[in-house]
Amino acid sequence: MVQMLTRFQTEATGMARAMSDTGIPYIISFTIQKDGKLIDGHTIDYAIRFIDDNVSRKPVCYMTNCVHPCIVYEALAHNFNQTEVVRTRFIGIQANTSALSYSELDSSADLQSSSPADLAEGMMKLKSEYDFRIFGGCCGTDDTHMEEIAKSIR
Repeated sequence: MVQMLTRFQTEATGMARAMSDTGIPYIISFTIQKDGKLIDGHTIDYAIRFIDDNVSRKPVCYMTNCVHPCIVYEALAHNFNQTEVVRTRFIGIQANTSALSYSELDSSADLQSSSPADLAEGMMKLKSEYDFRIFGGCCGTDDTHMEEIAKSIR
C-alpha cells in the first residue's frame, strides 16, 4: 500500500531538505489553527518530529506565521501539544493582527485588527507561558504594533 504524503509533508519537508543541504541555519514556520493542528490536520509535535527525522541538518527552531497570538495560545493548550519537542523547538511567531480564524477572515468584508496593545499582550503571554523568543509581524501589523511589542519585551 502506498501512503500519500500530505501537502505539509511534501512542502515543509522539501523546504527543510533544501535548506539543510545549504549548511545555512534556517527556521521552519507553520500556519496553525485553534484546534492545535496545522491546516492539513497534523499536530505541531508530529510536524516537528517528521521534519527533524527527515533532514540531515535540523532547523534551528520552528515557529508559526500569519496567525494571532490568542489562536496560538489556544493551539498550544491542547494536551497533544504539551510535549518536550513543542516546548523546546516551537519558539516564535510572526503574528497576524486579527484574532479570526482563516475561514472567518476569508469571509470577512472588512479588515479585522486588534490594537497594538492587545497584540503585544498576546505576544507576551506566549513569551511568559511558552518561552517564545522570536516575535515578528505578518498581516495587518504596522510600526505601531511592532513598537508596542518591542516596548513590552523590554
